Amino acid sequence: MLIEEVKLRFGAGPEADPLVLEAPAVTIFVGPNNSGKSMVLREIASFCRLGTTSGIIFDELKFRKQSVEEIDKSLEGVPHNGRNLGEEIDPNQVYLNFRNQQQPILAATYRQALQNPSRGTQHTFARYYATLHVLILDGPSRIKLIEAQNRGDLKDPQSTFAKLLMDDTRREALRKILFEAFGLQLGMDIFEGDLIKLRYGDRDTPLPNERSLEDATRDWMKKALPTDQWSDGMKAFTGMLLSLRAGDPKITIIDEPEAFLHPTLAYKLGREIAKTASQGDKQVFVSTHSSQFLMGAIQSGAKVNIVRLTYQPGSGTQPASATARMLSNDDIRTMMQDPYLRSANVLSGIFYEGVVVTEADADRAFYQELNERLLEKDPKRGAANTLFLNANGKDSVRKIVGPLRKLGIPVAAILDIDALKSSSKAKTKSPLLPLLNAISYPQPHHSMKSDRADVWKSLEATNKDPKSEGGIALLTDEAKEKAENLFDLLDRYGLFVLRHGEVEHWLPDLKISRSKTGKDRWLSTIFEALGSDPEDPAYVHPEDNDVWDFLDRVGAWIKNKDRRGIPS
Repeated sequence: MLIEEVKLRFGAGPEADPLVLEAPAVTIFVGPNNSGKSMVLREIASFCRLGTTSGIIFDELKFRKQSVEEIDKSLEGVPHNGRNLGEEIDPNQVYLNFRNQQQPILAATYRQALQNPSRGTQHTFARYYATLHVLILDGPSRIKLIEAQNRGDLKDPQSTFAKLLMDDTRREALRKILFEAFGLQLGMDIFEGDLIKLRYGDRDTPLPNERSLEDATRDWMKKALPTDQWSDGMKAFTGMLLSLRAGDPKITIIDEPEAFLHPTLAYKLGREIAKTASQGDKQVFVSTHSSQFLMGAIQSGAKVNIVRLTYQPGSGTQPASATARMLSNDDIRTMMQDPYLRSANVLSGIFYEGVVVTEADADRAFYQELNERLLEKDPKRGAANTLFLNANGKDSVRKIVGPLRKLGIPVAAILDIDALKSSSKAKTKSPLLPLLNAISYPQPHHSMKSDRADVWKSLEATNKDPKSEGGIALLTDEAKEKAENLFDLLDRYGLFVLRHGEVEHWLPDLKISRSKTGKDRWLSTIFEALGSDPEDPAYVHPEDNDVWDFLDRVGAWIKNKDRRGIPS
């Protein structure tokens, strides 16, 4: 492979060493919006062309040294007398085809740069070698990949289409993938002048030999769909795989390849790109917002680097903060294979600045709606760019929090106060205790376990229900202070236990039923009371107290780069 190593300018945290990647066939950049995914691709592309960078995210590449045999092969067929008219002949020079122009370079300089692409020679390596092997695929260029190409001399095919036309094995392998994706057969039409055009034909009509000019081939091409009748998704999907499989790019850079694609196709594309790159001397650098594309790449079996980028702009005395963290393939694969995590859409959390996990779907819907109202009033309040997920009860919250935090993602959990309670059943502990490992609370947990038991014992001693009758407001003096200290400590680790009891008792000024007939009924009732039209006088706008202040605290933990509870 052409690239051995990629070095970024920062690491997993403010004090961490910059991230250095041993570059395999596939490197995928993920993260929230505006985290630098597209920028790092542009910076890598620039380095491959120029050998230098003033990158914000990317630092430098380490190119692989080329063998003598590889250098000789790269010089095969290069004319030594390809000088311009009147230019003196230098027997030590070679003329390289460079962007459709021939440029002279001393053979010794060329060989030295390729044999030792160090800091002193990487500019030459990039300019005269690496840049010729880089393919950059943004949105418009992906669609143009399927436009007609010149047929040229088929005895020595040069264009991607010509190479594919003359390679039955490669063409059939690509056709099989595309048939699985679209249920149509790809055909290569050579009936119009010196062009090769792509067409999609009916799945049930046998495809004749494309290199033949017989009537059966001509009739098939007449009936098949020309490219101007394809969807943008078909164009992009076909063009990217065709270029990777039939072209000869050593480095391919793709920004958001899932654009225009249905999730099922995004999965197939991720799988095929990773598989294709791993089977040849190719490397692919990708940025994506698609969990489906990511799943396809990982499940291809290829070794994949997954790098999560984040960026927080500075404010006041706080400087800007950027991170780059390598995500574990094994951890992500576990998340994808676990039916519970897959059904909860947990993997999507890597594309957000933060995640909030609640006990139930009604809780999630409530907090998400109120967070959106906070952000609409003031983008600095609440939790921006945050995914709200729900577990299936308190006991399963840790199943979502733990895996995402292992990936370095700030995940806040919100629980009703009875999370402190131990069941009366033998050997059943409070749901809070298993969560301590999920939130990376420091071992041992003896003091936390003791404080939890003491607080719950004090609440029970009031002979009232802490969930529905006031939470820690039922306590006084030292008992209340101890409870507040416990909750303050949990808040610092992103575990927010409701001090007033339960979600149903937020916004007490709204005159609605708080009955225990089910959270779904409570949700519909409180949503009706909240209103849907901001212009309606009855619409509930954010204030500076109650649940609004609570969500501000949750958001502050997510945004705090010095937050506790995220593994290093």
